[in-house]
Amino acid sequence: MLRALLIFIFLGLSACGGNQPTQTITGSTMGTSYTVKAIGSSVSKLQIEQALSQVNKTFSTWDKNSELSLLNQKPINKWIDVSDELFFVLSQSQKIHQQTQGYFDPGMGRLIDAWGFGITKTAKKPGRAQVSELLPLSSIQYLQLNNGQVKKTRDIHINLSAIAKGFGVDQVANLLKEHQVKNFLVEIGGEVIASGKKNNKHWALGVERPNGTKPIAIALNNQAIATSGNYRNYFVWEGVRYMHILTPSSGLPAKTDLASVSVLDKQTMMADAYATAMMAMGSEKATALAKQLNLPVVLILNQTNNFKVVKINL
Repeated sequence: MLRALLIFIFLGLSACGGNQPTQTITGSTMGTSYTVKAIGSSVSKLQIEQALSQVNKTFSTWDKNSELSLLNQKPINKWIDVSDELFFVLSQSQKIHQQTQGYFDPGMGRLIDAWGFGITKTAKKPGRAQVSELLPLSSIQYLQLNNGQVKKTRDIHINLSAIAKGFGVDQVANLLKEHQVKNFLVEIGGEVIASGKKNNKHWALGVERPNGTKPIAIALNNQAIATSGNYRNYFVWEGVRYMHILTPSSGLPAKTDLASVSVLDKQTMMADAYATAMMAMGSEKATALAKQLNLPVVLILNQTNNFKVVKINL
C-alpha cells in the first residue's frame, strides 16, 4: 500500500551519545529512503544494504524474479518450498488477518494491481464488475502453510508491501544487535524501530498532524512505530475521495473516519500491518482492537471530526 512519510525524527539526531560517536548511514531501498543512526557502531553501509537487498529479493513485487513474485506465478493446489523468511512473514500475516477480522489481507494482490496501487499504474480505475470478478481470487485465506511449504488453493497473488517494509526495519535492527550495538534507530520510509537511548534519553519522534500544528511527540522505549495515513495519498473515484487502502471484504477503497493511525509494537512488521488494518476498519473497531491486543496507538480522526487525537494505551 502507498504510505506517506508521516513521522518526524527529532531531538538532535546528529548529536553524540556520551563519548561515543553516532554513526549515520542513509540510502535508498524498497522505493523509498532509509536512515540508520547507531551509537558506537562499526556496522558498514555495505552490510546494511546487503540485508535490505535480501529483503527485496524475497518480498518485492516489483522484481519479477523475487521469491514472492515467483510464488505468485506458481500453480494452485501444489505445495511449494519457500525460504524461512517468507514462511515467517506469511505465517505472521495469517495471524494478523485473523486478529483483525480480515482487515489485514495481503492476499489481495490482484485487486491492488487493478486499482493501480501496485506495480501496474492504471490511468483508469476498475469498475465494480471487475472488482467483483477479482474478489474471489483475493484473500490470504486461500493460502495454506505447513512446515516451510505453502499451497495456494485459488490463484491468488500475494502482496506483502504493508508488512515487508517493517520486516526490513527489523532485519537491520537484528543486524545491529548481532554486532553488539545497543543504542540505535532504524527508519525506512517512515517505519521506525529504536533501541536503547541517545544522550541518556529515549529516542523521540513526532507524528505529523494533518492540520499542520505541532507534531505529537512519541518517545520509543525499545519499540517500533508505524504510521498509516490518507491525507497525503488519496484519489477520487465515482466522485468520492478515497485512501490507497482497500476494504478486503468488498475489494473497494476504504472510507473511514480516520486521517492517520500510528501503532507501537516490539516488531516494526507487526506495527506496520496493524496500522494498515486499523486505517481500513475505522476508529471504533481500531480502538477495540488496540484494547484487545494492548497496543499503544495514536488515532487522528478526519477533518469532519476536527482531526481529534485519540490515544490508546499511551
